Amino acid sequence: MARRLSALCAPNFSLLETRALPRLPLSIAVSPGLSCDKTWDRTRAIAIVTQFRAPADLTNASSEPADLDRIRRTTFCRASQPPISLRLSPARRKETTRLLGAGAQEDGDGVGEGNGAGANGRKDGWNGFDDFEGLPWWRTPSVFWLLAPFAIFTLAFGGIIVPKLNLILDLVCQQYFADRTLIDPKHPIVLGSDNPQCRIPGVQKDVAAFILVLNFVTGGLSAIVAPKLGHMSDRFGRTKLLALASCGGILGEMLTILAAKFPQTINYRWLVLGAVFDGVTGSFTAGNILCQSYTSDCTPPSKRAVSIGYIYACLFTGLAFGPLLAAYFVKWTGSLLSIFYVVLGCHAFFMLFVGFVVPESVSKRKQVAAREKWQKEKEARATHVGPWASMVHSSNPFAPLRILWPTGPGTSTRLRMNLVALAVCDAIVFGGSFAAGPVVILYSGYMFDWGNFETSRFVSALSMVRVVVLMGVLPIVNYFGRVRPAARRRELWGVNPEDKNSGADHLDTWILRVALVSDILGCLGYVFARSEALFFGSGMITALGGLGSATTQAAVTKHVPQERVGQILGAIGMLQALARVVGPVIFNGIYAATVETFPQAIFVALGGLFVIAFLTSLVIKPHICQRPGSPIRAVFEPRRGRMLAVRLGRAMTRSFATPPAVRGIMTSTSTEGKALKFGPFEVTDQVFLTTRHSFALVNLKPIIQGHIFVCPSTPHLRLTDLSADETADLFRTVQLTQRLLARAYFTPTGDLGAGSFTIAVQDGAEAGQTVPHVHVHVIPRTRGDFGDGGAMDDIYVKMAGEEGNVGGALWDRERRPAPGGGMPRIEDVERHVRTPAQMHEEAARYKVTLREMGVE
Repeated sequence: MARRLSALCAPNFSLLETRALPRLPLSIAVSPGLSCDKTWDRTRAIAIVTQFRAPADLTNASSEPADLDRIRRTTFCRASQPPISLRLSPARRKETTRLLGAGAQEDGDGVGEGNGAGANGRKDGWNGFDDFEGLPWWRTPSVFWLLAPFAIFTLAFGGIIVPKLNLILDLVCQQYFADRTLIDPKHPIVLGSDNPQCRIPGVQKDVAAFILVLNFVTGGLSAIVAPKLGHMSDRFGRTKLLALASCGGILGEMLTILAAKFPQTINYRWLVLGAVFDGVTGSFTAGNILCQSYTSDCTPPSKRAVSIGYIYACLFTGLAFGPLLAAYFVKWTGSLLSIFYVVLGCHAFFMLFVGFVVPESVSKRKQVAAREKWQKEKEARATHVGPWASMVHSSNPFAPLRILWPTGPGTSTRLRMNLVALAVCDAIVFGGSFAAGPVVILYSGYMFDWGNFETSRFVSALSMVRVVVLMGVLPIVNYFGRVRPAARRRELWGVNPEDKNSGADHLDTWILRVALVSDILGCLGYVFARSEALFFGSGMITALGGLGSATTQAAVTKHVPQERVGQILGAIGMLQALARVVGPVIFNGIYAATVETFPQAIFVALGGLFVIAFLTSLVIKPHICQRPGSPIRAVFEPRRGRMLAVRLGRAMTRSFATPPAVRGIMTSTSTEGKALKFGPFEVTDQVFLTTRHSFALVNLKPIIQGHIFVCPSTPHLRLTDLSADETADLFRTVQLTQRLLARAYFTPTGDLGAGSFTIAVQDGAEAGQTVPHVHVHVIPRTRGDFGDGGAMDDIYVKMAGEEGNVGGALWDRERRPAPGGGMPRIEDVERHVRTPAQMHEEAARYKVTLREMGVE
């Protein structure tokens, strides 16, 4: 009696038709299409193939199977979009795409969904929201939770720069004259006022030296602490440590207020202690990288650059309006000290809001898993090198940078090159912009006699252009470069693409290169600008480079597993903190040495750095990422030029291109030096497709042309040994190979309606399994494929016979397994219809057994 069962293994898998078998504990037969099951009139014993390894002697065979040639000739296309896992849908969904969506839950169409599992519980793609399903919105993490508090945080950061500089100048000046008993009672030094007596070289020298000490202490300590906080946030959550990063600012501002109110009691040098407090809590560097880590947690990879762009837009908004608002506030209150109370309140608000209101983006389950993994790695390192060496390793201040050069399973040389290249680009973009900013202001005053008004207008315009680029241009580019093409693929092929970490894509690399080119052109404009208008225009060109930092940091998070995002961004933050310390020294030194002879030398040096960054960006290869416990995946990278013809498909007709949505589960024919085995036999040269947990290979003894296998990468013996992720990936790979074979054997366009498939699993020796490695048979079927006199179901006879004896072709003849799994032919007239009571009794018996197994 035929029954319809929903897919037991993979979400949205096509319906299976089953027949009850008295002999075997499991029998699943899948025969999509009328041409296969129209005349199906008997029970089948068929097993699902999950893992299959072909024999090593295939490499030396006199002739390769015709299937391999046919598959090789099948042309695949690739595009700049990131790979996306396939999720088949029984019907095409209505197209609903969003332009400005940052990844927090959308319409459930699978395109950049924020709810990691989607409507159907997907588990193999990006799963950032799997642990938050069903929670109310106020407990669901989203980048939008951070935008308002981070904007306040950056306004405080930007608004305090000039007032604090002026306050330090007045405090140092007071102390300078007090030490020399030169203060004129008729002309006292008033904090926040214009004190002309402080404009002497001695005071200026002391101020410059003291600010250098403050920057060195804050930058040096944050360079050490920020990566550790980033790594800890993977294990203990983002929000608590993000609140901690603001505590240093609170303590520092309290010391500043005390030093300003009681200058005779508290020496200005106590501000160094405030810098220590700020540094040991990570300072602004830690706050920035933790915000980006939080954003990465709750944003799918395809929209991560846009969301991180929002964070940078908040930063530039603070830098643009912070000084302006601070100046007006000081003028309105008439007290320089008043702005420090406001900044203290901003820090306190940020700390309380993030610590107690913003939902945590790393679930308790992921935190526990990350802590256990970290503890195991720590114990393994201590066992391998000894406890003392392990302690030295942990105390090494540069140890966090080692994540930029990962080794071991799941890594490759190409991955390491990508990470280093992205880190170099980010350090140059961030460090160059941060260090050159003050020099640009000095240069504009020197060359064009700009005052405070002109300089403030230039800085504000520069920052606002960056905000427009990050919040306007970048979302539009992402929409037309990723979201819209994904929607078209969904509409065309009836599939829902899913996001997953798969390395930087082509769009990432091109955005980064365009940003670096704009920086280079802007620096050239600075060099040749002899008018204010040209100088101003050159600055606006460099503002397009704001795309660089957001893109590099989004791209670097796509190279590592989700549990290492905080660690990798911590390493990036360490480089940024070092750039904040070293960069100003270098650029100020260059400007001081060349201002009298060639003041534009600073821009030549800056442009040279951007050229180096651009050349480094050419090293970045798309779609390289680290997979936990598995080899690195390089999408569509042909192995030794043999397997798949890969061409950019824009010029190709759509009908001859493999469905782009299907390409999500494709990695390449390259195995990065790892041998693939089917059972005990190496089949690397027969494998034409690898995915995260599976691979597909041609058959040594095909029953008919196009007969292939799909196997799990891990050599499980039985189907029930597979994990949920492995099972889902296995059948998604089966679906992909069906589309491939349809193009190879049905029609050039891959029309699935032009033929049918037999999908079978022989699960156990009694079902005919002769290789101790789960494998799925995928066999393309057309009418008359067994000749005019052959029945449609002769395929099952052959599978149970010598034609289907896969193990017999692999083993030594002395241990040759016997084929099996067949059953005597049972005609429909011999099958007795059961009564409803009999079927109800059987169903009730199964329910009791399931409850005994703990399944309700």
